[in-house]
Amino acid sequence: MALIYAFQDALGYWHGDIDTPLIDEPDHGTLTYLPVPGTPEAESPFAGQTLKVLAAAADLDPGPVTYQLDDGGRFQATWYVYTLLATPQGSSHVADEPAPDTQPEPFLDIALTEQGVRYAMTATHDNDSGVSVTLRACTRDGELRGELSGTIDIADLPGLTRLMGTAVATTPTSSPGSPEPTAPTAPTLRHGTPWSDEERTRLIQRYRTETDFVRLGHEFGRSALSIQYQLAQLGLTKRPTPPLSTSTPAPRPARTGPTHEELRKTHTHSHTPWTDTEEQRLGQRCAQGATAEELSAEFGRTVGAIESRLRLTGAQGPAADRAREQYL
Repeated sequence: MALIYAFQDALGYWHGDIDTPLIDEPDHGTLTYLPVPGTPEAESPFAGQTLKVLAAAADLDPGPVTYQLDDGGRFQATWYVYTLLATPQGSSHVADEPAPDTQPEPFLDIALTEQGVRYAMTATHDNDSGVSVTLRACTRDGELRGELSGTIDIADLPGLTRLMGTAVATTPTSSPGSPEPTAPTAPTLRHGTPWSDEERTRLIQRYRTETDFVRLGHEFGRSALSIQYQLAQLGLTKRPTPPLSTSTPAPRPARTGPTHEELRKTHTHSHTPWTDTEEQRLGQRCAQGATAEELSAEFGRTVGAIESRLRLTGAQGPAADRAREQYL
């Protein structure tokens, strides 16, 4: 719901909650403030003035009065703006403020926006074992489209949440007599696309109430195995293990190349681990301009092994450049 949250008087001074965070862009208008004669509001310092006002959806308490702007629009003001307009001149700018909020802080407060509608769910502790749950659907302008609330045992929250998801999947959303809805389109598949931080956060929230990897995969446009792997990386599930194959493994092809012993007859260090000293000396010799063939003879390894090590260590020099070009 859009509220008048600030106004500018005839002298150009702004009043109200001018710096409050807004849910959407503000509306501009003018309000000729003409309170009823004989009422306390008639003594307001702003009585008779044409005020420039700003209205927008904001998380502020609404006051009890609705004001009609000069262009015909009607808005409630925030409680603070109402207090400023209604306080007689010379009085303290303190009116009967709303009672302090004694509601407990929510332990669950999640929201998402789909197709221009913001859906929010909050839950607060009602007593030792119960919670008060409220579901709301609002437009971008803050207009309430629907609300569902009640008190349940906290142990029943996961089951009821899953039941609601099942109801959404099995209940048609069209009203009686309306045309049959078209078949839903398949979600956009995102196989191979890196997970964003926003997706990971949403997956953590959804996994609290939905543990079916297939359903989650359909929702996120990914395979069930991808969902399970991502949850494992987040520490929420075990890493999936591939199923054991019951088929007979194919025989390994016969070796056709030379053995390690045969290679070491011509390259004495073939297929032996590289030491840090060797890698450092290899980089120095490459930077000095030694070719891969010269390095092969010097280090007792094949040309292929030399070029592979040059790529892995990020060496600099003509031989390393040639090795990288061949690899590309």
